[in-house]
Amino acid sequence: MNLFQAANGAATFLILSAVVAGLAKLFADVQGSPTSYLIDHPQIMYLGVFVVVFRIKTMLDDHKHFAEREQDKNVFRYIGFVLAILSWVFWALAAYLLPATVRSSELMATSILISTLWIAVHLVEILVDKDRRNKEILTSLMREKWVLVNVGYMLCLVGHIGWFRPVVKPAEPKALLVLLAVLLWDILTSRSFRSVITTG
Repeated sequence: MNLFQAANGAATFLILSAVVAGLAKLFADVQGSPTSYLIDHPQIMYLGVFVVVFRIKTMLDDHKHFAEREQDKNVFRYIGFVLAILSWVFWALAAYLLPATVRSSELMATSILISTLWIAVHLVEILVDKDRRNKEILTSLMREKWVLVNVGYMLCLVGHIGWFRPVVKPAEPKALLVLLAVLLWDILTSRSFRSVITTG
């Protein structure tokens, strides 16, 4: 495990801890059963599932990315790593503010936007190297798929914020259900998850 992979793991721990801290703070102020509260506010559960599962999925993807030898001492790797850190910061803030789903969605959309810029940097990294461009066609196609999926995620999140009112009302849970549907498709077509299942 290299430094970049270790940072990726630490970021995952931080984000998951932020989810727990945000929910603990919420439940401390809730009158009655926390379970009943979540049932009455399903958008918290929907967004929480997305934040946690998507983080695990991207952790696996990023772990493979940071292990690629072709990137050693490459300036693109460090640019991507800086963007990754910025994305993780917004992700952690979104996780902590999970009970305020509109604000959390706004921060999560920002995190995904930064992450998409990171993917774009990696695509440029491949395209400027003729040998890698010919050798990593499948990798480029996968990165392009991530860009499209990320756009889908962002549209769902800003839909929850209220960008598409009056078609989709602010804080509308349906936008988050569509978000989870996109996540499910992303997971089922993910090489990282298939590798974990095969290994298991």
